[in-house]
Amino acid sequence: MSIIRSAKTSFVKYLPKAIGLGALGVVAYDSHIVGKLQSDVYSKSKDADACAETFSNTQYLSSPSMTTSKLKDEVHRFEMESNSRHFVNSALGYFKGFGSMLVNSVVPLGLGLGALLGKGKWAKGSAIGLGIYAGFKFFKDVLGFGHYNDLNRKF
Repeated sequence: MSIIRSAKTSFVKYLPKAIGLGALGVVAYDSHIVGKLQSDVYSKSKDADACAETFSNTQYLSSPSMTTSKLKDEVHRFEMESNSRHFVNSALGYFKGFGSMLVNSVVPLGLGLGALLGKGKWAKGSAIGLGIYAGFKFFKDVLGFGHYNDLNRKF
């Protein structure tokens, strides 16, 4: 009897921790995916802006000079073939996307941390809050209740 009772208390004690860890895992996974997508978009956008700027610079000369024209063309060619800007902007874009997703998921992040790091009633309350939040998100975002949909209007 005491083995069952101790197993029950252990289960009740560690269930909020597991729920909190699961919520943090979901938030981290979504943030990582958005970070990868934003990394690609941001770096390619900045590369295109830099190439357009150097190309625009090659289109005019303040004074007629073949040397200046060739130097401008070389700067543009170097900009087109350079990978250093892409590498830096890719990292910046990743952290920008990762951080924006953490901000968007602040409620499950906070409740997950509360469930994982909290003790007693705080952990249980955070786990119950996560369950309510997950149910709300399921009905609203997955099933589509409460959304106004322009594509599927009835009238």
